[in-house]
Amino acid sequence: MTPEPQDEGVPGAGNLAELRRSLAQLGGRRRLDLLLDQPDPMAVVRALPADELFHAIQDAGLADASDVVQLASPEQFRTFVDLDAWRGGQVDPMRLVPWLRAARGAPSGADRDADLDAWREKLATLDPELVSLLLRTALVIHDLEEDDDPDFESERFMRTAEGRYIVEFVPDGADYVAVRRLVDDLYERDAYMAGRILSAVRWEIESDLEEQALRWRDGRLADLGYPSLEEALSWFARPARRTGTGPGSPAGLPERPPGFWLASFRRETLLDRAAARLPPEAVERFESEALQAANAAIVADRVDPSDPDAVRSAVESARTLLELGLESLSGGDVDVASRALGSTSLKAIFQQGFGQLLELRWRAERIRKEGAAAGPSPGLDAPVGEAFEAVLRRRPRYFPGLDRPRNEWGSVAAAAFVERPFRSSEEVRRTAAALGEAEGLLALGRSLGLAPAAGEAPPTLATLYLTALANERLGRPFAPVPFTRVDLPAVARALETIDDPRLSAAGPAGELLLVMVRNRSAELAPVRAGEEPPPGAIAAVLVAG
Repeated sequence: MTPEPQDEGVPGAGNLAELRRSLAQLGGRRRLDLLLDQPDPMAVVRALPADELFHAIQDAGLADASDVVQLASPEQFRTFVDLDAWRGGQVDPMRLVPWLRAARGAPSGADRDADLDAWREKLATLDPELVSLLLRTALVIHDLEEDDDPDFESERFMRTAEGRYIVEFVPDGADYVAVRRLVDDLYERDAYMAGRILSAVRWEIESDLEEQALRWRDGRLADLGYPSLEEALSWFARPARRTGTGPGSPAGLPERPPGFWLASFRRETLLDRAAARLPPEAVERFESEALQAANAAIVADRVDPSDPDAVRSAVESARTLLELGLESLSGGDVDVASRALGSTSLKAIFQQGFGQLLELRWRAERIRKEGAAAGPSPGLDAPVGEAFEAVLRRRPRYFPGLDRPRNEWGSVAAAAFVERPFRSSEEVRRTAAALGEAEGLLALGRSLGLAPAAGEAPPTLATLYLTALANERLGRPFAPVPFTRVDLPAVARALETIDDPRLSAAGPAGELLLVMVRNRSAELAPVRAGEEPPPGAIAAVLVAG
C-alpha cells in the first residue's frame, strides 16, 4: 500500500498538490524530467502513487526512466512488477527482466554501495514465488550431486557459491547479464536462501508458484483500487431501474492518495465542472471512485497496463460512461450534476451511462431479428453497416466513419476507420440516428425485392440495387442477377448516371441510398474508360465467378 504523502516533505515543489497539477499538464519524458529536477527527487518520487508513477514511466518508455525506477521505493518497484509481469491471471516472468535492469543500473563511484543497498531492498520485496518463476524460465539448473559432469547447451553458465549447482542461462545479450546479476545478488544477500530458491525452482510445481504469486499480487492491487475481474465486469451491468441516492461505501475503494494521472484527463466537461463544485468532504470519495471506475475499465477490457495508449483509451472510455450517466441524471445542468455526484455512487452513474449503450445494442438486435424474420437481408453500406455491427459488441463501440459528411457515405473513405469506445453523448445520438437509417434502408431493400441469395455472405444494399438497376437498363427484369465479366463494360455505361423515381419517392431512406449507390458506382469509372479490372476488383455490382 502506498504510504500517505506529506506535502511539506516535498522540497522545491511548494506542496504536493501543486506538483501534481504540474505533472498532469506534462507528458512523456518531460514529466519524469520534472521529478528529477526537484531538489530532493527521491522524496518527490516516493510521495507519488505507485501505479500512477508506473503509467508515467510507461508513457516515457522504461529505457529512459531508469533514474526514476532507481529512486522509487521498494514497495513502488514491487507495484511496477505487479502491473507489468502479468497478463490477466498468467505470469510472464521475462517481463520482469527489464525492470531488474532499470532498478539495478550500473552502480559506480562514491555512491556505489548505497545504490546497491537500494537495489537489494527492492529485490527483497519481490515475492519469492515470482523470482522462482523467473529463474525457472531463465535457467537450466544442474545438480552436481546428481550429475558431476553435466552437458551444457551454451557457454553461458556458472557454478554457484556453495558448489552444489551449475546454472546455465537461457537468455542471451542484455537479458543474460540481468539474470546473471540477479543470481549473483541472491547469493551475495543470503547464499543459504539462494540455494533454497534454486531447489524450489527445480522441484516445486509451477502452477502452485504461480497461484501463490497471483494471490499476493491481486491483494496488493486491490489496495490500489484495481478490482477483481468479476467486480470490474459488474460495472458494466444493466443499470438499476432506480439509481440509489446514498453515496455508500463501494467495495474496493483504493487505499491510496489521489494522484496526477487521472487529472491529466480533465477536459472541463460536465463531470469536471460538477466535481469542482463538490464540498471538500465529498472530493476524496469522488476521486477514489473515479479511480475505481478507470481501473474497472482497464481490468474488464483486459488492458495491458504497459501499453500507454490502451490504458489511456480505457480511462477515456470510463470517463465517457460517467459523463453519459451524469448527463442523463442532470439534463446537462451543472448544479444538478454536482448534487448527483454528491448523493449517488459513481458506479451507479457509470452503469446509467453504460445503459445508454446497451439500449443501442438492444435496438440493433431487434432490427436484425425483425430483418431475419422477413427473410435474408442485404448488408449495409459504410458507415451504417460498420456502425450497426460495432454496437452489437458485448460492450458497444463507436464507428468513426459516421463523422464523415453524408455525401461521402457509401464510399471507400467512409469505411476506412476502426471502431473504438464511445467518447461523447453526441456519438451516442449519431449512432442512434444511424440505426434509424439502417432500419429504413433494410425496409427499402425489402420493398424493392433486393434480397440476397440464401446462405451467401450478403452483398450490400448498394451492390444489390446497382446490379438490379443495370439489369433493368440492359432490358432485363429489375433483379440482382449477377453479370459475367464480359458484361462489365455495358454495365458500366448503363450506370454512368443514376436517377430513379423509386428512390426519389422513398423518402429519407431513398435519398440516402441514392447517395450511397452513386458513390459506390464510382469504382466503375475505369471500366467505362476501357480498363480491364483484375478478377474480384469490382464490388459495385455482382459478378458471377
